[in-house]
Amino acid sequence: MRIAWKPIGWGIFAVLVLTILSGILAARHLLNETLQQNGIETLEWQGLRLSFSGVSVRELELVQSLPTRKLELKSRELNLGWRSPEWGEGWLPQLTALTAGYLELDWHTKPGEQSAGGQQEENQWPPEMPSWLPSEITVQQFRVTLPCEAGRCPLTGGLSITGPESGLVPVTASVHLDHDGHQVALLATLDGVWDTDLDLSAELAIDGTRYLSATSGYLKQGVNGLVSWRGSVAVPDLPQTDWLLAWLQTWQSIPADQWPEQPETGSMEASWELQGPGDENFLAYVTGSAKVQAQLPQPWPAPGVGTIGGNLEVALKANQGRWQPETLQADLVLSHPAAWIRTVPELMQPDSLTLSVRPAPALAPLSAILPTAPGEAPEAKMPLNVELNSRGGANVSLRSHLSVTTKAPWMMQLGETQLNAAMPELEVAGWRLTKPRVEIALTGQLDTNSGTLRFGESTFFEVDRLEPVSGSALASANESLLKGLRAELGKTTLNASYAIEKSQLDSLHLEGPVSVDAKEVRHPQLLPQSWQFNGRVESDLAHTDVAGVLGADAGATINLDLKFPYSGLLTLEGETRVSGKQEAEALSRIFSAWPSLLTVSGGTVSANATYKQPQAGPMLLDGRFVFTDWSGIYDRTAWSKMNGSAEFRLEEDNIKISVPELTVEEVNSGLPIGPLLLAGTYEAPLAQLAAGTLVLAQANTNALDGKVRIQPGRWNLAQAPVTIPVELTELSLAYLLQLYPTEGLAGTGILSGTVPVLFDPATGIRVESGRIAALEPGGRLQLTAERLKALASQNDSMKLVAQALEDFRYSVLDSGIDYDENGTLVLALHLKGNSPNVGEGQPVVLNINLEENIPALLRSLQLSGKVNDAVTERVKELFNKRE
Repeated sequence: MRIAWKPIGWGIFAVLVLTILSGILAARHLLNETLQQNGIETLEWQGLRLSFSGVSVRELELVQSLPTRKLELKSRELNLGWRSPEWGEGWLPQLTALTAGYLELDWHTKPGEQSAGGQQEENQWPPEMPSWLPSEITVQQFRVTLPCEAGRCPLTGGLSITGPESGLVPVTASVHLDHDGHQVALLATLDGVWDTDLDLSAELAIDGTRYLSATSGYLKQGVNGLVSWRGSVAVPDLPQTDWLLAWLQTWQSIPADQWPEQPETGSMEASWELQGPGDENFLAYVTGSAKVQAQLPQPWPAPGVGTIGGNLEVALKANQGRWQPETLQADLVLSHPAAWIRTVPELMQPDSLTLSVRPAPALAPLSAILPTAPGEAPEAKMPLNVELNSRGGANVSLRSHLSVTTKAPWMMQLGETQLNAAMPELEVAGWRLTKPRVEIALTGQLDTNSGTLRFGESTFFEVDRLEPVSGSALASANESLLKGLRAELGKTTLNASYAIEKSQLDSLHLEGPVSVDAKEVRHPQLLPQSWQFNGRVESDLAHTDVAGVLGADAGATINLDLKFPYSGLLTLEGETRVSGKQEAEALSRIFSAWPSLLTVSGGTVSANATYKQPQAGPMLLDGRFVFTDWSGIYDRTAWSKMNGSAEFRLEEDNIKISVPELTVEEVNSGLPIGPLLLAGTYEAPLAQLAAGTLVLAQANTNALDGKVRIQPGRWNLAQAPVTIPVELTELSLAYLLQLYPTEGLAGTGILSGTVPVLFDPATGIRVESGRIAALEPGGRLQLTAERLKALASQNDSMKLVAQALEDFRYSVLDSGIDYDENGTLVLALHLKGNSPNVGEGQPVVLNINLEENIPALLRSLQLSGKVNDAVTERVKELFNKRE
């Protein structure tokens, strides 16, 4: 049988093609997945050559994007060499060399992002090195762009790292950086045994001249866990390299025009030889010695600090973590401070700081100030005199006689210490302080974990003048001014706890008495006079609380309580109590807006207010007045025994006044009423106080042996005039006619009705079409003959009316009521009844129109003495002024 080989061959070929295509597709998918997992967005190459001894790429481009950074890499003439593994080295090839003709790296950080990997593991020494690293790495030329103070800065140069083919040391590294025709070169060598005995030596050369050399040695001693660390750093001379300072400027924050001239000389040497446990407790239990000497005749920049000049010599010894200074002497000048100076207010930033340290007489033992535990030996201390002075900004001077322990645990005892600071002028938060000055006298102690400072009686802050800065919001809002302001903090204590190793302040607590005096306070709402505050202050890292009594020279006092959480709501509470005429008069000598026509004769009013200011948002002010038998006179109206409360709330440019319940035993402006009961609210925008909303829940009073009541309701004064219905119930006509200043007029009857009062804040009140009527069975009106003679002489009809009014017994009495803004009251009386003097008791109907000027009537009543003597005298004074 003949086999058809041709179809079979084609079938096998098809299978092979499909298999190869599937492998390619699988490999491509695996590569894409691997690139995606590592954040690689772009991977491109050209000129790939692969051999048994290595791989080379003519050009390579890679872009990696991770949550915390973005990296762009470009390389030319990249070669990676390897050799076949020897017996026992596994099956993977061993990398031998990595070389690149050119490498460009652009590193971008992404602010605000956090790595998903969590915290990094703690560094260990010596670090573990990957076994796959090639023994030789060479980059002939590189360009690396990194974030810096100026934004992004490039570094160009080359590097070479050479190590053994097996093992980790010795390693020699050479790096050179090129900038503006200059070169900085670093050569370092690491030798020894990787995990037990390492020696490092390094040299730094600039333009071919060596300016720095350093050595360091690490030795692990047997199985006891101890290690030794020795080393030295020497700078025999300072390089004359202005270009280097300009280059460093891009990595630091000091402006170029603030760099000092290049110093001509300077040197520094440091050496140490230490031994301790080979873990994080090395410094805690270290034993050995260290020495530093520096001579800087001219200022020289110290990264992160500023420019430093002067001499410093320090020699230290350590025994099981206890350091003991052997030599300490310094004369240093710091000028052109670095970025840390930005934490100081701009006007207080110094141009230079001068520090002097000298030996001093011994201080009294600390146990004489603070008792020590029984059996505890006094610690050895090194007494010093320290002086620190600043120039520029605030002129600050510090002089202290102190002592420092010479071994752990570290502690500093402050003897007599004086801190002074003064400025000609200071502007803070829209306020101008003229000649501010602070003096602080203190004693105390500081250690590695905590500190305590006690302020002496001569601790104060004073300023000649405090006023808003011209053109600021504060200046446009008011004309505030304080003269002779002085705040004293004598006998105040400051306690702090901190972690020096973390540069972290854990707690800060200030507590003690505080007093503030102002010789003169000027404000649009206050009359000029002196003010005093005495209280206590308590402050920590979270809040500041101040409580005490504020008093004016006029005699009034206010209890204040300030709570200021730094990340929350600022709250200021005030409370005062005014009793009697004398204390009320004191308020009239404090507030410029105090009504001149207000006179308090007795009783008590208690007031409290709370001011709240959130960090972001409008302020809130609310308060409450409580009246107890509060009596007095306003203008020509007397009131007696006011009791109850009134509340106010100021929020978001609105004011709301609430009266839960307020009673007044009597209000008398000529017509006595009372007791008066009020309950309601009024809410209005501050910009239009007369355009608010009035809500009355209750408003009633007794008057003329009856009742007057305003129906509960709600009125929008922005739509004025508004109609407020007033109900009159069972008023005594007899009582009304007794008050009416007309002799010979009498009567009886009970009156009720409704008076619609139209109220407009701009024009006042008026009444239209009000009605009042007598209740059944009516009553009686009597007008003596003497008052009727003029009326009866006019004609026979008027004679009949006069006869009827001599003794008129009415069954119907109703009247229309109108009242205009000028104070004119018009009554349209309608009477039905009879009189024994007319027609033997025949029915009589009378329609009478009466007109009366109410303000004039009230003045007449006030002059009659029916209110009180004070009101009568005030009315007389008013008439005298008009005359």
